[in-house]
Amino acid sequence: MTSIADSGQRTGGRGRWLWIAFALSLTLNVCFIGGLVWSKMSFHGPMPPIERIQRVGQTLNLDDNQRVAFDQFVRVIRLRGRFVRETNQPLLQQIWGEIAKPAPDDAIVTRLGGQIEANRQAFQKEASAALMDFVRTLKPEQRAKLASVITAPGDEPTRRVFQLIVP
Repeated sequence: MTSIADSGQRTGGRGRWLWIAFALSLTLNVCFIGGLVWSKMSFHGPMPPIERIQRVGQTLNLDDNQRVAFDQFVRVIRLRGRFVRETNQPLLQQIWGEIAKPAPDDAIVTRLGGQIEANRQAFQKEASAALMDFVRTLKPEQRAKLASVITAPGDEPTRRVFQLIVP
């Protein structure tokens, strides 16, 4: 008789553990799905650099002359940036093509890398000149606000974009 009573308690215990495992599994699945839905609905991804720059311009309350200078700055960044990417892409492909060879030529890789760097430096010079042309149109308080917005810890991507422009 004792063995029947013991076996009943064992199955009852197993059933309880089964329900606990089921409840835990259900809870974890609901939390996982909720987190997935939340991340898809709330995450918009980083803004492209040009949009971040334009948002900085909106915070400065620019007058008409300043807006023209700012638009010229954005135009230089956009056009020269595109030109550098389009110019450097074939060079990068040539570098990787050379590296893929059984015996890559170091001189070719170095020469192509130098051309890429020269293109980037030319972009930085033009972008820096356009930035300074724009900054010259700003009032002192607008310059201070520009500096504080760019160096703000919460806007790291915008700060990095401007660091790429200003050598």
